[in-house]
Amino acid sequence: MNQSLYNWTFDDTKNRSTLWYIIALSIVIWFTIWWFFTKQYWMSFLMLLVAWVFFFVENNADDIIGVDITELWIKIWDNFYDYSTLDWYSFIYSGDEAIILRLSTNKTGIKRLDLKINSWIAIHLKEILPNYIEAKDNQELSMSEKIINLLQL
Repeated sequence: MNQSLYNWTFDDTKNRSTLWYIIALSIVIWFTIWWFFTKQYWMSFLMLLVAWVFFFVENNADDIIGVDITELWIKIWDNFYDYSTLDWYSFIYSGDEAIILRLSTNKTGIKRLDLKINSWIAIHLKEILPNYIEAKDNQELSMSEKIINLLQL
């Protein structure tokens, strides 16, 4: 029987203000017009397509993500990741607080999964995960990840 070892949920809602959307839309419109006037029509089309896909995905994604760690796999939302498809895991810290559990996969397409955690969850996971997948040294947020978090992308 596949027994749950640990589970938690986290809120993945992006709390963006109206000003954020106004600035983002202004940038999209500016680049679209610029590329159109410089006769780079495909870039204008591509910019509009990327903006539309981004907006569509963000507004149709679930806000609450459930994670369930069992003896056979890790279930994230409705997706199952066998331990054989996971290369390693690492905790990402901001100061002394654990904020992300990073899972590296050997699947094509999705190479990295970042799951929001806190230090209490990290303590429990440090006891469970080494039995199933390799641990990698704890990491800090990179500069690009800090910028992405700051811009709420």
